[in-house]
Amino acid sequence: MEMTPETIKALLDAFDESEWREMIVTVGDDRLHVSRDPIQDGTVAAAAPSAGPVAAGDPPPLPVAKASSGAVPPTTPPPEEAAIFEGGTAIESPSVGLFWRSPSPGAAPFVEVGDKVEAGQTVAIVEVMKLMNHVASPVAGTVTAILVENGASVEYGQSIVIVDPEE
Repeated sequence: MEMTPETIKALLDAFDESEWREMIVTVGDDRLHVSRDPIQDGTVAAAAPSAGPVAAGDPPPLPVAKASSGAVPPTTPPPEEAAIFEGGTAIESPSVGLFWRSPSPGAAPFVEVGDKVEAGQTVAIVEVMKLMNHVASPVAGTVTAILVENGASVEYGQSIVIVDPEE
């Protein structure tokens, strides 16, 4: 069996027609994770992307629908501007993809809250179809927040790490 777009569609159709709460299918290095249950951040996944790498040629992840909480979601300023967040500079995702805190599974994270970083230092990776895009800090300073869970989906321009610049 190979994890082709047709196979994924057939698996998703089978899941839709079932009463299963969750389905995880692993074929080689490919993994499909689908759940009807809420995810930690309050979203409900129609078909959530897995926390593992996505194989080249896979279709893009299906959208994640926000649960209705009555709260207005925060907005992210345009990516052209360095956003200021609680006295820090927001480092934004350069694209839609998966956020990775370390260069490989099991490796130490690039940065932790409280770490000093230099301008140009890699703070994370955003993976898009097996392409690993290193995200660098635009300023030297101290990491004050990591806003995204390891392996989570990120949007273009989404704030992912906050650095308090050196004065």
